[in-house]
Amino acid sequence: MRKFVSILVPLLVLAQPAGAAGPAVAADVDALKACITTAGDNPEDCIETVVDPCIDGLSAESEEGVNGCYDREAEAWDAILNETYKMALKDAASFDEEISANGGEAEAAGSLKKAQRAWIAFRDAECDRLYNRNIDGTIRFTAYASCQNRLTAERAIALGKSDEPM
Repeated sequence: MRKFVSILVPLLVLAQPAGAAGPAVAADVDALKACITTAGDNPEDCIETVVDPCIDGLSAESEEGVNGCYDREAEAWDAILNETYKMALKDAASFDEEISANGGEAEAAGSLKKAQRAWIAFRDAECDRLYNRNIDGTIRFTAYASCQNRLTAERAIALGKSDEPM
C-alpha cells in the first residue's frame, strides 16, 4: 500500500487543474532568480515568491488551485535546481581532473551524485511522511505540494552555495 501511495501522490498532485498554471515556467524561474539576486544573505525568503501571488490571483481559493500554485513554483525551483546541479557537477568534474592530474583521488563528482540521489530519496520520504500524517483530510495534497516546493527550493539554494568557502 505504501508503494502505491508513493506513486499515486505525485500523480494526483501533478494532475491538478491548469487554472493556476498561468505564465510559463521560464517567467517563474526569472522571478525566482531575480528574488535570489536581491535577497542577499536570505535567499530562503524567496520561497513562495510565485505561490503567494498565484494564490492571490485565484478567482476562488480552492485546494486544487492552491496545489497548482505550489506545483507551479516547485517546477520553477526544479528547473533552477537542475541548472545549479549541472553547474556544480561540471565544477566537481573539473576539480576531479585537477586532483587526478596531481596524483590525488578524485571523488568530488561522484560524491555530488551520491548526495543528490540521497537528497531526492529524503525529499520524497519526507513529503510522503507529511502526506501520510494528514491522510484523514484533503489537506494532505497541499501538505505534499508545499513540502515538494519548500524542499526543492531549499536544495536549489543550498546547492548553489555548496562550493562557497566556509
